[in-house]
Amino acid sequence: MEKTSIWKNVTVKEEDSSLYEKVDQFFEVLHGSRELEYREGQHTMALDIVDTIRDRQILLIEAQVGIGKSYAYLIPLLTAIQNKDSFHGFIIATSTIALQEQLLNDVNRVAGMLNMGPIDVVLAKGKNNFMCLSRLFEFLKESGSERYRDILNKIVDEGGSDRGDFEQLPESVWRKINVRNCRVQTCPYYGNCKFVVQREDYSKDKKIIITNQDLLAQHLKQGSDSSIFSETDIIVIDEAHNFEDKLRNAYVEAIDKRRIEGAIYHLYQSVSYNDEFYPESEFFENLNDFFTKIRFSAKYIMRKNQADIEDFSDYGRIQFVCNDAMKRVILKLNQSIADAIDEVKVRNQKNDVDTLNPRPLEILEGFSKILRDLLMKKDANNIYWVNFLDHDGKYLQLMYSPRHLDKIASNIFSNTKAGIVLTSATLDANDHYNYYSDSIGLNEVVGKAVLKEFPISSPYNYEENTILYCPDDIVNPNENHELYLNQITERIKDLIEITQGRSLVLFTSKKDMNYVYHQLQQDYLDYPLYMQQEGGNHQKLKEKFEENIHSCLFATGSFFEGIDIKGESLSSLIIPRLPFPIVDPVVEEKASTYQDNFQKVYLPEMLLKLKQGTGRLIRSESDKGIVSILDSRFLLYNEKYSNLLTASLPFGEATTDLENVKKFISVKLK
Repeated sequence: MEKTSIWKNVTVKEEDSSLYEKVDQFFEVLHGSRELEYREGQHTMALDIVDTIRDRQILLIEAQVGIGKSYAYLIPLLTAIQNKDSFHGFIIATSTIALQEQLLNDVNRVAGMLNMGPIDVVLAKGKNNFMCLSRLFEFLKESGSERYRDILNKIVDEGGSDRGDFEQLPESVWRKINVRNCRVQTCPYYGNCKFVVQREDYSKDKKIIITNQDLLAQHLKQGSDSSIFSETDIIVIDEAHNFEDKLRNAYVEAIDKRRIEGAIYHLYQSVSYNDEFYPESEFFENLNDFFTKIRFSAKYIMRKNQADIEDFSDYGRIQFVCNDAMKRVILKLNQSIADAIDEVKVRNQKNDVDTLNPRPLEILEGFSKILRDLLMKKDANNIYWVNFLDHDGKYLQLMYSPRHLDKIASNIFSNTKAGIVLTSATLDANDHYNYYSDSIGLNEVVGKAVLKEFPISSPYNYEENTILYCPDDIVNPNENHELYLNQITERIKDLIEITQGRSLVLFTSKKDMNYVYHQLQQDYLDYPLYMQQEGGNHQKLKEKFEENIHSCLFATGSFFEGIDIKGESLSSLIIPRLPFPIVDPVVEEKASTYQDNFQKVYLPEMLLKLKQGTGRLIRSESDKGIVSILDSRFLLYNEKYSNLLTASLPFGEATTDLENVKKFISVKLK
């Protein structure tokens, strides 16, 4: 007997057969279908997923643009879930809300193709994506909130609850009203909280959960205590190139001066009655001195490596050096903490009633432990860095996470009963996943097989439809940055005019982006120029660029990945500078374990980021265009490392001659 799916030319036999046979048969009957294109890479990946379902192994697989990797894993997963005796459920974790919502549509579409009934799927979003009624009402009491009052009331009255409902609000306002630290049942709005409803929903043995990597990392940290894994046979981590950072974030802790000051005051207050009992002023002097020296060191390192910084809050993990002067301050501060704790404990023993507050005591003892760890330097248990909270770098937090995340990750992967699929379009730095595997502990997993599948190449015709332009007449950005900026400004102008707009320019520095953008604005080009703005709506900016075919978009950061623009609007992708990581304590820690740390760490880091950025150009079979890398170091490193850079990118002809670019454009982009 045969049952016809919603795709008229696709038929799937219902006869009893193994999962492998069912999935293989599904793809085989796609040949010749007008409704759904057969893709060999998708077929291959789907069968690898079947092996992972059967063996509960770990699968590492790069599926390049055009493979359709979501279908490659959804088809076997949804086929398997129909056999409830042997397969109970699965989790898919992605990087963004947009990808989560796209996957929800894909699940329903694939379920229709497989003639399944209604699919019960939980879309589990992180707490920061939900509005908190308690914080909302606190915000509405603030001065300056009046301009948003009518908008907020209207959205709430209409049942709005997540970030997508509040698109017109700037990010600075959303951060004031979203869920931060949920008080659960102690909150007066507990019964109406959409975040609580969602959390209770996905804890009820749901079969299919689509979530984000941050939430998954938090649950993996909890291990078997997390109810989210009770019915899970397979975990798919899509866009897995981001997962190392997401997992690290689950272990990151922060310390700021105000928290320590608050802890010492509360500790003294807990054992004082009507008399005055305060900590010594020396404690606060040492505390101020400690954070001042950290601030000075971090700023010095940043300015040394990134001249003329306009906004310190733009940078994430900023290094500082624990020199001899800082060591002396740490020793004095640690003694002040010990003296304060002893003084409070003696005072508490003299009181008739034990009133010592354990929480501030715990905070101070934890801080003392961190200070001792800082003195250990290379032997420290943690990696430390600074995050600046303001533009000028006056306010900071001391951040830290475990030094050996790879060992934590390998332990998690080894002890997770479910099979795990790690997939992305960019996982391999032409080293058979070695750099990625080392970073995330896959080479140390025990008790579970780790399959590293060869990267599945894109089916798109890059050879015919793309050209890679790498000029050799632009100065090294590290040798003469001012001249470099002037040269790339002129070259970007040339490229924009050649392609009549239709350009996305991806910068690694906001300051460089601002400079080039404003210089080109003064040239009054015939093509509209858009620039990514702080707190702006990226989705609307993308739509604006996409709708105006002959426009140009200048962007940084998040636009290196996740932006999907098909068609003429994006025909030229320009990367002015190779995306090497800035001075970063996490990358530095990795580099410290290798003698040739440039080739083993910095080059793979850059290559994976470069692959993400250049991957924005070709998003469909009919797309055509030019990728321009205006950094002369590309040619230098490509030659030094035996064509590693060009071999890592899928593009066709590589040229240093702008005339070849013009010829390509005249033929391919008429």
